[in-house]
Amino acid sequence: MDTDWPWFSYAVIDNLLCNYIEGGFRWYDTNARVWKGLKGVKGLPKFPRYIARLADYGGKMAVFWERVLASTGFKDKMILCAVIALERRNSEEIWGKVEWHDTVLTVSKSCRVDYALATTV
Repeated sequence: MDTDWPWFSYAVIDNLLCNYIEGGFRWYDTNARVWKGLKGVKGLPKFPRYIARLADYGGKMAVFWERVLASTGFKDKMILCAVIALERRNSEEIWGKVEWHDTVLTVSKSCRVDYALATTV
């Protein structure tokens, strides 16, 4: 198992351990004891792994990341979010489908997202 815990954001979604690495999402296969790529996720930009934050969002994966805004002289940044539905197609494959993604907040460049937590009321 990967030991770079501080550099990754992890989330457990319906007993499935997920994380993000540059260029894609992956899940941990407890039977084979290996990380496998999450298939089918399309439509999201690539972003560095150290700015990605994952959370369980009612059985779906919420992903947060940031982008610095050149239009503000690099003084502000956008916090973006995506919601990804997960589907287990068999014991070997997990597929993801981006249901939604957009900017959720604009903040000073000095702000950062350290953790992501979702709750329902």
